[in-house]
Amino acid sequence: MPFKALLVDDDATVLRTLKSVFETRNFEVSTAVSAGDAVGKLKQLPFDLVVTDMRMESETAGFEVVRHAKLAANPPVVIILSAYPIPGSEWRPAGADGMFMKGGGIFRILDDIEKLLHGHAANRSTAR
Repeated sequence: MPFKALLVDDDATVLRTLKSVFETRNFEVSTAVSAGDAVGKLKQLPFDLVVTDMRMESETAGFEVVRHAKLAANPPVVIILSAYPIPGSEWRPAGADGMFMKGGGIFRILDDIEKLLHGHAANRSTAR
């Protein structure tokens, strides 16, 4: 069964590119163009993964996405993908599971994300 991912970015080109790349790895992909759009989708559907940009409606809109994703009954892995470096002292307390810089090798980033997902899935099954 493919992982369900929600990709969030206000740049349509970035969003299309990410969607295409994630689909090459058999992710079932939904997209959102803003933090508000993402929050609405998070309230409607469960996801295994949320990848969000940070700066959208505001400088810290991505943290809103992180917070809402972590309120789910089965919280997804949440990754911040940003053009601007964010210290771990900021994204970890917000609840994100990882932070990657845009412009990095997307397939390497995707490899790292898949490792996080598999670890998260293993932790869920041992917790039950």
